[in-house]
Amino acid sequence: MKHLFTAVILGLCLCMALTAAADTGAGVCYEDFMASASGGVPRILYTGVTKTSLTMRSQPDKESAPLGTLNEKAKVQIFGFDQAWLFCWSDTVGVYYLGRHNVDYIEPVSADVPSYGVVPNRFVAVTARNTSLREAAADSAEEIIPLPAGTRLSFWMIEDGWAVVPYRRLVGYLWLGDLRDLEPVMPTVDYAGTGDILSVFTSFYSTKQTELNIGRMENIRVGCNYISRTYQTGEEFNFNKIAGPYREARGYMPSPVLVDGDTVAGYGGGTCQVSTTLYNALLQIPQGIAIVYRRPHGPGGASYAPHGVDAAVGATNLNLIFRNDYPFPITIDCTASNGSLCICIRKGEVPTTMIAAN
Repeated sequence: MKHLFTAVILGLCLCMALTAAADTGAGVCYEDFMASASGGVPRILYTGVTKTSLTMRSQPDKESAPLGTLNEKAKVQIFGFDQAWLFCWSDTVGVYYLGRHNVDYIEPVSADVPSYGVVPNRFVAVTARNTSLREAAADSAEEIIPLPAGTRLSFWMIEDGWAVVPYRRLVGYLWLGDLRDLEPVMPTVDYAGTGDILSVFTSFYSTKQTELNIGRMENIRVGCNYISRTYQTGEEFNFNKIAGPYREARGYMPSPVLVDGDTVAGYGGGTCQVSTTLYNALLQIPQGIAIVYRRPHGPGGASYAPHGVDAAVGATNLNLIFRNDYPFPITIDCTASNGSLCICIRKGEVPTTMIAAN
């Protein structure tokens, strides 16, 4: 019973610990994943392997008390995650935490477990006026970023009148009264009608008016325009073929490009953020989408997405390819404005000939 008691105490202390550490969304995610716990023991969803020897942390905070150590290439049992931390379980210590970037080969334990890596975004909305994303659910909280009127973005949930918005590898809070055009993500594919949202993800980018960043913002917009269309049943999406080649003649501009962890100047910089945002939206769809090919940027990944779920494009070995296996078309609905890149996957209309055949 000792490890059960430890799990309960850690759960009670979690919110207290987060006041001292950057809010990565651990409190919200922990409650969601522990909802299926039986007798205080969470359901193990994934297994992984440590990249190096690690300290088992008592909270999602690298300064928190150690609970023990793990050797390199140790197998870990994972029951949940937020954008930066893995929620792990040991029969010896109970709940403990590891940084996502320190664990590799994370795989679901069974076919009914959702893909690893993304906390579902459940709503989409547009800012009705100039507002701010804040560090806490309070008007007096520090501003993370300003959000001009007309900015479209997605978020995890609504909590006490505030939208909980994933921002890079943290979360922010946005007053619900400052939003309009609220759309829910459908709970299941069968429940969705034509045009309804099956999944969505938002990443954020800099709007600094430097020459290279202006080019990057334009490349994000151009890449969005190329991929925003409907894809039929059985159709294969190839990002490089659809959005590329990344040349001036295609509307792309010089901007920073991330290659093997290093930043260099090149045409099309910023399109990797489009492919990564799309990949994160696709990961939230449990069935019907087959990821054919995807490569990350490197060990650290891209900072605008959670650890381990970025998708690099731009070369033969850097591409995002998926296939629509649904019996209906899907539409990629992509917008980029005011530093917010929001991609919705919508249910398309089933062709009349298919309906007649059925």
